[in-house]
Amino acid sequence: MADSVMHEYTQELYDEIWSIAGRDYEQDYDSGEVLEKLNDPNFFRPFSERLLAFYNEALNSNFTADEARADLQRRVKLGNIPLNRGNITNWFSGNTEPKYGDNDRKNLFAVAFALELDAKQTERLFHKVFLDKAFNKRNAHEFIYLYCINRGRPLSVAEMLIGQLDGIDKSNMPADQTQRTQFLADAARHDMGEDDLLKFISEHPKNFSLNNTAAKEKRDALLDRLKGSAGKPGLAQQEYERRRDELADDKEKTTGSDGRDAKSVDFLLYMIMGVDLAQKKDNKILSIRERFPRKEISNQFPDKLTLSAKDPSSYVLRKDIILLSFYDYWVSDYLSSENSGDYDSFVEGLNDVLYECGFSPLYAGNPYDWLFLYCSACADDGYTPLDRFRGILAQG
Repeated sequence: MADSVMHEYTQELYDEIWSIAGRDYEQDYDSGEVLEKLNDPNFFRPFSERLLAFYNEALNSNFTADEARADLQRRVKLGNIPLNRGNITNWFSGNTEPKYGDNDRKNLFAVAFALELDAKQTERLFHKVFLDKAFNKRNAHEFIYLYCINRGRPLSVAEMLIGQLDGIDKSNMPADQTQRTQFLADAARHDMGEDDLLKFISEHPKNFSLNNTAAKEKRDALLDRLKGSAGKPGLAQQEYERRRDELADDKEKTTGSDGRDAKSVDFLLYMIMGVDLAQKKDNKILSIRERFPRKEISNQFPDKLTLSAKDPSSYVLRKDIILLSFYDYWVSDYLSSENSGDYDSFVEGLNDVLYECGFSPLYAGNPYDWLFLYCSACADDGYTPLDRFRGILAQG
């Protein structure tokens, strides 16, 4: 019922990728249609509609927004769940959206507890509605959420356990060895009592402090490969050398400057995007927010600050890794001169990376993901996905 409706919506978004890409082959390429789609408020569901669709799917219901709001407020009150009634009203009305910080993650977990979702449904709530991963298993509080959801325990029990954990003195705990995230995920499913749970977390302080470690290592490895190092030009510099004459003409039009460090993040971003957003000297160069008003795209769009952040959120890291992996895959294909890259290989490879980092796979219902899925569907001998991407960013 409702789940088939969500599936149909997602399939329509995938179908539109290939429909627009097909039209591109038949005529001179114009990225204006893609930009219109990305910014069309009726093309992608806003947060309010994503939430309502999921709500009806989870409950196998057919609520209107007002009915779902009233139902969730009733459940929150009945379960004594700390979720502001105003937030619920604003979410379903579309007046406000989450800001993708820790507080809003807690609010989404509150929804999961109110609806008595299991772990798989909770992951779907975060992936399809919040557009972020659910359980960060190296975050002790979210680990406790997972433990309680696996056992059908209410949020009040999770909050009680969190309070007890925060009161434990861990200063004298012996150093623990780093374990794979799967080890923690398996532990959350084990048949252990609440005291054993708190003991397990307390005895693994290092493992619960390694927040997004695999993702940060992957981001940094991509940056090293793309920027290069002393005596080893990165892929961005290699592309520049291959296309020097073409880019020199374009550079003069957009920046009027040649003084760029080939191993800098600024240079890398310029090569990826084809426009220099850091030197917005006139109205001809639109900012990301001006070009993509939709918050799912523009909010925390990768830039010098996000790519240099020491402890970025999972939301930021996922966006960074998608952009860097997109460029890495398609610039490598360009430099090989074989043009053997294809959509399926790109998506499969990037989804493997996202899985290893603990992130959700690419999803056409996420406008940010859709942008890179579309560009990657446009691979042909004459015009690469990088050209598609840069053409969209160059639109006024």
